[in-house]
Amino acid sequence: MPEKSIWLDYIECLKLLDQAVPAEFPPELPPETNPDFWVRATKLEMENRKVLSGKIRTLIEKQTDPGFTELECWLYRRRTDWAGQLALVKVKERVEPNVPLADLLIWGLVTTWETDGCISLWNHMERGGKPHPKNPDGLIPIDAD
Repeated sequence: MPEKSIWLDYIECLKLLDQAVPAEFPPELPPETNPDFWVRATKLEMENRKVLSGKIRTLIEKQTDPGFTELECWLYRRRTDWAGQLALVKVKERVEPNVPLADLLIWGLVTTWETDGCISLWNHMERGGKPHPKNPDGLIPIDAD
């Protein structure tokens, strides 16, 4: 019988972490109907990126509540969307990491976010908050062009 993929634990952990984070809408953001919503969101993400990355590391490595603000919770959820997409792509490529789960979570939620995920959020903003046309439901891995 084949060994269980670490990607199953990764996805399950992303879900559990997401459920543990409060879902209050941050007062720093205008209503989502405001045309400046995504511009404001990306600016706040840039301003808070390093602090949030540190808190996510604390959450994963020490398994303690880092005290996310409402804004950080909202930004964290953008990262979980990104981390889930990464898993879909890597499973499609048949990549099976041989690393501890904590390392994989940090890779998905922090390391790759700081190099590529934040750019993806910026691109999302430039589309006016609309999904990528090749991935309207968020479940289709987008191959690099």
